[in-house]
Amino acid sequence: RSLKHPVSPELTMAVAEQIAVATPAVPQRHAVTNGGKIHVIKVGTSTILTNDELGGQKANLSNLARLVELIASLRQSGDHVILVSSGAVGMGCLKLGLKERPKGKGAKQAMAAAGQSRLMRLYEDLFQVVNVQVAQLLITREDFSDKLRFLTVRNTIYELLRLGVVPIINENDSLAADHVANFGDNDTMAAMTAALVEADWLFLATDVPYLYSANPKTDPDAKPIYVVDDVASLCIGGLENSSSQWGTGGMATKLIAASIAVCAGCHCGLVNGTEPERIGQLIKGCKEGGTHFTARTSPDVVSEGDHSRWILALPLAGTLVVDAKGYKSVLRGKNLLLQTLTKVTGSFEEDQAVSLVYGGKEMARALVRATSTTLSQAVASRSSSSATSGLRDFTEELQAAGIYLQDYRSWRQGGHKGAKGEMNAEKMKQLEIREDPANGGSASPKNEDNTAPAVIAWANDIVLTSIGAMKEAEKDNATQSKRARSASPVESRPLKKR
Repeated sequence: RSLKHPVSPELTMAVAEQIAVATPAVPQRHAVTNGGKIHVIKVGTSTILTNDELGGQKANLSNLARLVELIASLRQSGDHVILVSSGAVGMGCLKLGLKERPKGKGAKQAMAAAGQSRLMRLYEDLFQVVNVQVAQLLITREDFSDKLRFLTVRNTIYELLRLGVVPIINENDSLAADHVANFGDNDTMAAMTAALVEADWLFLATDVPYLYSANPKTDPDAKPIYVVDDVASLCIGGLENSSSQWGTGGMATKLIAASIAVCAGCHCGLVNGTEPERIGQLIKGCKEGGTHFTARTSPDVVSEGDHSRWILALPLAGTLVVDAKGYKSVLRGKNLLLQTLTKVTGSFEEDQAVSLVYGGKEMARALVRATSTTLSQAVASRSSSSATSGLRDFTEELQAAGIYLQDYRSWRQGGHKGAKGEMNAEKMKQLEIREDPANGGSASPKNEDNTAPAVIAWANDIVLTSIGAMKEAEKDNATQSKRARSASPVESRPLKKR
């Protein structure tokens, strides 16, 4: 996707036509819902299993039956429901008579393979009683990483909803190579699914009725939080220790999931999994139903649509810390420049998703244009360049505006007539440049070596996630001009594999 060489308009049009043919036709949301709402409900192992009289585990049939009745009620009211269910590993252990979760990836994958069939049989039997049909989808986060597969998954879910079927989604743990050990990622997958289908609500079932100001299991003074307007502003200790014996997902993963959902315009509710009726209470606006994370659609999702939803659904591979100039550039809908980068964490390759952090908090997510190694080396070796005596150096500002560095240097020497900041189509295509001493300092396309690019994230590849940043950006209506500022046209991406 990186523009390493100038691209002619004819070639761009030809690629766009091929993409249009290869991209699956995705039904419009309103044609699927017919005025109803879409609810994504995620239940974990603590909701599906319970302790038996002998100190072991058993399926919580009464709890699951009430959940199924709730879903049937929502379907009768004209709404649509997608169920994201953990529990395959726990059900596998129960099926094979194990007293605790086995260690080792191979063992957990085997438990997932044994337990998934038992889990789906349980759901099939319960939903059959209320005359609701279900379908199984086993997917991984890699299905979200490729844009074409991302749209295909949505196409499948929309068609199931149109047919009146309740999709039951779980991670394909039995074949997962890396993430099976992190079982709590089903919270994140539920949020990805909510963003994918443009859901109205995401409900995360847990073992407590609310989000609390502290861990209620260890702090008796913990107070319930009924409404959260900005997930990033929360500061709660003890969240990482809130996982169960059979599942590894804790409250921390649920807050991450909530932050993804609300940025995509989806309300998020945290409810007690032992009381499925609370989901209906939250939908009706009753605060006693649970903690309500209010939706705040990112302006980038409004302006860029599916592309920004896709970026929100991508797994994060690292973090980029930027300075005040980088923060302002993102708010104004500009490309993010290397000069604004101050720290790199994580290990990632080009075109993977990263978190953009300013002031210790995530402000946005983006697709990065260089590897973590390249960026780390650039930050370590970067030294401030000396400006021409008596004249401030506007190189960074002019690069962000899309002007050739060659034009700028020529203008400073008094030999260029068109250096007032005008941009043309050719300059927009070659926004990122660097000086090449071999040819006398002329502008050149992106280098083929390991030198970090001047632009580390295109404007169209950045999605604001912080409520505070969204409010600042909306004041300037900055995202409306993103497509004009970025040299990375959204239409050319669907077939790029991540």
